[in-house]
Amino acid sequence: MKRAWIFAAFLVVCLIQIAAPASMIWKQERALAYGQPFKFRTAPVDPYDAFRGKYVALSFREGLPKLSANIPPSYRGKVYAPITVGDDGFARCGDAALAPPQGGPYLTLNVESGYPDQVLSLPFDRYYMEEAKAPAAETAYTQATREKDAYVVVRILDGAWAVEDLYVGGKPISDALSEAEKAR
Repeated sequence: MKRAWIFAAFLVVCLIQIAAPASMIWKQERALAYGQPFKFRTAPVDPYDAFRGKYVALSFREGLPKLSANIPPSYRGKVYAPITVGDDGFARCGDAALAPPQGGPYLTLNVESGYPDQVLSLPFDRYYMEEAKAPAAETAYTQATREKDAYVVVRILDGAWAVEDLYVGGKPISDALSEAEKAR
């Protein structure tokens, strides 16, 4: 009888270990498949970080979410930032509130520590890609951000998000790298 309880407890622990990453993957895949796409204009970033591996570091120049005035600076927890699209076609975040907005797209953000001027960072700050292409992509991205010609498309659904693609010069980063390689 004792072995049955131990085996049952083992199975429950196994299921929990599988359910946690499966849930994260499901949210990302669901956002990619059904989410509304939004373009966020990016800004230049120092391209070198020896500790984070092969990816393109993203930074954003405008449209960052702020905590609404009724949320104290000491608040820690989830907030919801509504997404709007400006006349230029780029997304901007509204003031983050304690409840999700009704009838519109929003991001779910975690407030973990004090922010200067109560400005929050966007949760998608990395674009992962093939390791061999990441250094060239970082160089192309840095050049494009200096020319204000880089953005990332993020799909958002019910507060969840997934990065769809990084664009430089109006083209997906993979296409821009292929063209640059052919031009050599």
